[in-house]
Amino acid sequence: MGRASARAGRRTPRVVTSVVLALFVLFLSIAATVGAPLVQPPPTLAMVTGVTAIPLLLGAVLAWRAPYHPAGPLLALAAVTALVENSVPEDVLGPWSGTWVLLYLPFGLLLLVMPNGRARSRRWRRTGSITTGLAVAFIGLVALDDVAPEASAVVEIVAVTVLLAFGACLVACAGAPLVRYRDADEDDRARLRWVLLAASTVPLTLLLCWASLLFRGDVDLVPLGLIAMFLALPVATTTAVLGPAVLDVDRLVVSVATSVFLAAGVLVVLTVAGAASGAPVSEWPVPTSATAVTLLCAAAVACSPLVRRLCEAVLSPARSRTLAAVRALAAGVDRGTDAPEQLQTVLRRALRDEELVVAYRRIGDDELVAFPGGVLREDARSRAARARGEEVGAVLTSRARAKPVPVAVVQACTPLIEAVRTRAALVRATSEVEASRRRMLRAGDDERRRIERDLHDGAQQRLVALGMRLRVLQRTTSTGDAVAAQLDEAVGELAAAVAELRLLAQGVRPSALDDGLGPALATLSRRSPIPVEVDVDADGVPDLAATTAYFVVSEAVANALKHAAATRVHVVVRADDESVRVRIEDDGIGGAVLTANGGLTGLSDRVAASGGRLRVSSPAAGGTVVEADVPCGS
Repeated sequence: MGRASARAGRRTPRVVTSVVLALFVLFLSIAATVGAPLVQPPPTLAMVTGVTAIPLLLGAVLAWRAPYHPAGPLLALAAVTALVENSVPEDVLGPWSGTWVLLYLPFGLLLLVMPNGRARSRRWRRTGSITTGLAVAFIGLVALDDVAPEASAVVEIVAVTVLLAFGACLVACAGAPLVRYRDADEDDRARLRWVLLAASTVPLTLLLCWASLLFRGDVDLVPLGLIAMFLALPVATTTAVLGPAVLDVDRLVVSVATSVFLAAGVLVVLTVAGAASGAPVSEWPVPTSATAVTLLCAAAVACSPLVRRLCEAVLSPARSRTLAAVRALAAGVDRGTDAPEQLQTVLRRALRDEELVVAYRRIGDDELVAFPGGVLREDARSRAARARGEEVGAVLTSRARAKPVPVAVVQACTPLIEAVRTRAALVRATSEVEASRRRMLRAGDDERRRIERDLHDGAQQRLVALGMRLRVLQRTTSTGDAVAAQLDEAVGELAAAVAELRLLAQGVRPSALDDGLGPALATLSRRSPIPVEVDVDADGVPDLAATTAYFVVSEAVANALKHAAATRVHVVVRADDESVRVRIEDDGIGGAVLTANGGLTGLSDRVAASGGRLRVSSPAAGGTVVEADVPCGS
């Protein structure tokens, strides 16, 4: 039962609209067949048909796309009424000449049910019923006056009373969107703003009337404003129901308000000037009026930025507030006091949308990445940020927000989004370079370890075995003194070769590290000709970090001996789960610097390759302090 009722509810607006559309076509067919004097001349009829066809077609679109909404039948009814009233002469209408009130009834009822198709409360539904009843009563009274002239006086008084009441109800209907806007959610407010934008045609029509009187001395321009009024509400209604986010309505409202304000200012000045000169503008010489209008228009253009900002503050406070907040953040970024990554927080606070997300388009793979991290999927809530024809990011509102972020706000955010995007690309590239350097360092150390093992297990062992065989041959074979001497010499050369191989292997990787970093540094201190105090607390350090730390200490101690004339060196090594911290301090002459080809520069590169950092402090005559932080995860 419920499902059948829903289908019937959807079918009714379509049926009504189809019937009205058929009546529209039927009237045009009869008008084309009968012609004058029943209808206006063909040029007038063609113009009226073209104007009224727009709300009729929009009503048909709404009836099929939004069958739950009564806007479709109401717009169609307004279109047919306007066609009949503006095509058929009043004397032909006869007793039905009062049907002109139907020009206003559909629009009044439409304002009552916007934006969701239902009146706000029972009181507003009653207002709609009373307005409809008054319109019908007025039509009946006009018909009665035509058929019963003897009661004309009484009927006219009642008709005027009914008409006044009808006008009051229309005013109440016009106020319905304002009352509803106050308590509406963001979605309904976005739709109602389109209706309020259509209401701007009222002051525009008044301005046209004013300008027509001022420049022409008549009101011939007023029909243009009336046509704009007749078309604005259907267009705004269709947009509000089907796609309120298709355009930035706030921007349109501010633009229209700015134009109205500036145009009114120009007309006020011209009116005052005409009153002061004793002659209206329409009687001024053409050069004088043209010059005055040109100067006033130039002044209006010059004042437009200030007027627009004032209109934004009054009519679109959220947009104005957000733009001000973004500009303040940009200024802070330029001063170095703020970071562009704060943009998301600023927008959330300004737009009062805690689920808003700002994202940048990652360079390389073109994925959309949120500021906190994580890849996002694009949807209709996103507003793209573009720079130099390229999409650099987007701003996504929450699902509770009815419309995307205003275009002007996104344009103001674009430089900040691009800055975050560039910084993220630099961080990513730097991380990849550091990871590559660590892989290369690890591969180099692995290769050195393999060479050391090959030297020890291969060539070194074969040379030792060859020396032992020569000794065995020397002792078991009867040879002369000359041969024995040559064998001794050969064994000595083999021993020298073995010693050189051992030194080479230790240069590739210190063999002392086999027992750990602490024993290796203790061995290093014992070999030093000057006192080297070693304080090590670094158990279980990974081999790559231990090797790097060992070379840092070895090179720093060697520099203290060769260049600093030091008499004492103090070495401190501490390790935790994250890093190994090394500090070497001597009492030498100081003045050590990181030169392009110096040993300290090589150490700095090695430490940086492991993901660490090397620092050198060496004031003149103040000794030298070398510090290094080596990550354990490298």
